[in-house]
Amino acid sequence: MERIVGLAATALRAPFAFILLTGDDRRCFAAGPQMPDWTSHDTGALWRSGIVERIIGGRVEMRDVMAELSPEQRAAAAGLAIGSLLGVPLTSTAGDVIGIICAADPSPTVWNEDDAEMLRGFASAAVSDWELRRAVAEHEANERRLQFDASHDALTGLANRAVLLARLRAALDRPSAAVQPASPPHWDGVLDVPAEELVAVFFLDVNDFRSVNERFGHHIGDQLLATLGRRLQQSAGAGAVVARLGGDEFAVLIEKLEGADVAEEMAERFRVVLAQPTTVGGESVSLSVSVGIALSTTAVELAEHVLRGADLAMARAKRDARGESGSRPVVFDWTIAAEARSRRRLQDELRRAVHGDEFLLHYLPLISLETGQITGVEALLRWQHPTRGLLSPFDFLVVAEELDIINDIGHWVLRHACQQVSSWTAMLPAGEILTVAVNLSARQFVSTEFLDDVGRVVSEFGLPPASLALEVNERVVARDMARAMGVLTGLRSLGTRVHLDDFGSGNSPIGYLQRLPLDGVKIDHTLVNRMDRDEKALRLVRSVVGLAREFGLDVVAEGITSAGHLKVLQEIGCTHGQGPLFSPAVDADGVTAMLQQRPW
Repeated sequence: MERIVGLAATALRAPFAFILLTGDDRRCFAAGPQMPDWTSHDTGALWRSGIVERIIGGRVEMRDVMAELSPEQRAAAAGLAIGSLLGVPLTSTAGDVIGIICAADPSPTVWNEDDAEMLRGFASAAVSDWELRRAVAEHEANERRLQFDASHDALTGLANRAVLLARLRAALDRPSAAVQPASPPHWDGVLDVPAEELVAVFFLDVNDFRSVNERFGHHIGDQLLATLGRRLQQSAGAGAVVARLGGDEFAVLIEKLEGADVAEEMAERFRVVLAQPTTVGGESVSLSVSVGIALSTTAVELAEHVLRGADLAMARAKRDARGESGSRPVVFDWTIAAEARSRRRLQDELRRAVHGDEFLLHYLPLISLETGQITGVEALLRWQHPTRGLLSPFDFLVVAEELDIINDIGHWVLRHACQQVSSWTAMLPAGEILTVAVNLSARQFVSTEFLDDVGRVVSEFGLPPASLALEVNERVVARDMARAMGVLTGLRSLGTRVHLDDFGSGNSPIGYLQRLPLDGVKIDHTLVNRMDRDEKALRLVRSVVGLAREFGLDVVAEGITSAGHLKVLQEIGCTHGQGPLFSPAVDADGVTAMLQQRPW
């Protein structure tokens, strides 16, 4: 641009010429033997004069500025050292005005048509140069953007998995001073790596982030993830590689650490920083995070294996989580890898079991403590494993909860329990109802199809809805009270009964009995078993029973093992009980025999 205005000033014999761009930066390029100071120090003065607007509208030829302008404009032109001016707009091929080009003289000058045509030629050259350079700049910007997008997460701006793995490979490939023993007698797969060469990968996962999306929507969820990414980057420091791996998973690579204890301290700091409350829509939201760590001391060569090790350690941390604050970070070792292989095998077997008719139900009788009669049963899932024999839920349900398969299992339990109680009801005297209680998983409870599923199954077997009691754990309710209120209200609107299970095993307040739409509450077996030796437990059981009776709720005491327990529960007004004192869980034939014999 300076070269063009220099040629224009020479060709037109003008004391100075200038180009003024009208874009956001409003740059000015000037040349000539008599350039005034404003061309380099105060280009805004030309804008303030009103002359620019006149030129943008078309060619302006002012042979004697003093004779053609208003008094205010004459004063402005005099301050700009402009006595005469020839100017034309710079018009792009798209028809947009991108600036002006002018030849100026402090004295009155006569500009002819040849001068104007010459200036238009310089204007054309300036526009061509501007458009070419703009196209090149846009191309380069697009290339940079494509390169950035290929290596960064679009939502958070953090590095992506490919960048993390590339940096991790480079870190692992650094020459190491560590020497593996030639024939270690009991080598545990861990190398003695000098501290300055220790590499650490941290794998972080937000616990139960699905509920955030369900409650606030994915837009708010994305904002939260971006906030977590910024916090993590700030906490990790400039030398770390912080990546978002997808969904609610993040990773951090630290290439040089002083020791494994430092890695654990950093992981705990990450966990605490990400757990800090965030305000969403005027409401404070706290998230817990599980963190796994993999170190370069483990005998692996591939970056993918190190990252997988950190992932497996994170999964262990997630399973170990207790309460809302999550668990301490976990460092990967080879026992975790062995457990992961075992869990994967169990997952495959569970998928086969769902379609292979390997599940069955046992039933725990529910006894009226007033009459001693069986009033219902609780359906308990069992797995007839082909090689391991009969398995209880404790052996597989946690793994099933990690998979969407838990909803299929839950549907199977619901359907078979309702089918069985329908058969038993036909054995009873007219008007007598036997209830069947079915435990709900956390995933079932938040499923959008759950209420419809319950309605269909009850209708299919012609059951009175009150024959079905659905039991929800108090910890599931505590996660999202508003959602729990909606689901429980929906269940009761179907006519089914709702029980709060394992009451007393967590930290939920007794006020839940008043706030939630319930038909009954089940006192956890740990409280019942402590009544005879723990006065505090006895007072709590007495309080729960009294409050529940006041609200018209049934009270079921779980795990009754002795006549002493039974006597105390009867004295304080507990309505129902179950446990080894009456019967263990038995198969359907066992319940049929009890109903026929009426043993209690």
